[in-house]
Amino acid sequence: MKSFAQWFGILLLASTGSSFAEDLTVMTSYPEDVVSRFEEAFEKAHPDIHVQILWRMPHDALPYLLQPQQGGVDVYWTPSQGNFLALKNAKALGPIGIDRSGLPDKIGTALISDPDGLYLANETAGYGMVVDPDKLGKLGVAEPKRWQDLADPRLQGEVALPVPSGVGFAPMLIDQLLQAEGWEKGWNTWRAIALNSKLIDKRGNAITDEVSSGRAAVGLTMDFFAASNVASGGKGKFIYPLKTAFNPAQIGITASTTHRPAAETFVSFILSEEGQSLLFHPAIRKLPVRPSVYSKAPEGYTNPFTLGIDARYDPVPGLARSGFNSALFDAAITRRQDALLKAWASVRKAENGASPSEQPLLQQARTALEALPVAEPTADSPLVKACEQRRKNTSAETQCAAAEREWDAFFTAHYADAQRLADTVLAARQGKAP
Repeated sequence: MKSFAQWFGILLLASTGSSFAEDLTVMTSYPEDVVSRFEEAFEKAHPDIHVQILWRMPHDALPYLLQPQQGGVDVYWTPSQGNFLALKNAKALGPIGIDRSGLPDKIGTALISDPDGLYLANETAGYGMVVDPDKLGKLGVAEPKRWQDLADPRLQGEVALPVPSGVGFAPMLIDQLLQAEGWEKGWNTWRAIALNSKLIDKRGNAITDEVSSGRAAVGLTMDFFAASNVASGGKGKFIYPLKTAFNPAQIGITASTTHRPAAETFVSFILSEEGQSLLFHPAIRKLPVRPSVYSKAPEGYTNPFTLGIDARYDPVPGLARSGFNSALFDAAITRRQDALLKAWASVRKAENGASPSEQPLLQQARTALEALPVAEPTADSPLVKACEQRRKNTSAETQCAAAEREWDAFFTAHYADAQRLADTVLAARQGKAP
């Protein structure tokens, strides 16, 4: 016989017109095969809450969440630090009143969650290199330990490098090295790596395809792309450089939610031992942010909290200047890779056996190849803001495009100047006029 409480519960559920007591709307960009595993496990643990999933990619999600009442969304759960920062600045996120015991705010010294607690990391992924050890062996090249190792001339044509204006994960990849090495040295390292690279301008998993297919010995990518490729039968080994960055995904509760207790229950579940362990699933393979669950990780799984590498990275300036960096990369490398290659080939040829009297011209050539048209910008620079807003604002597009044209002219002139100086040295050495 049912108790009064049981009968009351049945009547309450019936009055809602649903088999659940409460609906919770969660917006995400995670693919269905990821979301469905969390959704099923959550509703099994909390049958009184029904999760309604609303899929939106980050560029569509932000305006949706900034509209009045935030479109009825209760929880935002996605890999887009830029959107979470924008929502925080717009006061569109509410407090998260959950127990955060066992959830660190940092990996090493790098923040992964909002210092004010308005959004929390729920998983993370690291940048590194997927390599073909057999191909590296045939080239006589040791497995790289640093990004700079990819500038080894023996890797000519063997590095798959994502273009930041075309591959979603690449802007942070580019910027982490600029932060680690400094603006000028970092850009010179990227240009040195570009000399060995085939540029990939779309699809993040195309990088692992290049290595798995044998078309490249090294690809610059994220750990979960490499892990998924290997799990699907592809070949390759992932290496974290000694200095890199981890890119966290976050979860937050909207300011306008009318289901705060249910929303906090959902966030608690995602960050719980049970929820975090779901990230080990072969179809997901992301890195949990609760260190205690790594004791249950599959063999060979990386624990970023014990990896012992330098992962310092500040996402705030990095996110602000991602459009600026992408435009500069396109001007210096994407549209000018052939000119850069030819100029460096001539300079290196001229440097081989160069006499003291030739050194001044060759130093001028190197200076031209390493020149930059702009100093490191601040996050609030008008041009940085214009390049970030260029796809949404005609005036911003005009301003950033004008800067790109100036940078195009700058690099064209400097690479040609380096070529001319090297050719002058080579011609004089052979007794010919340049």
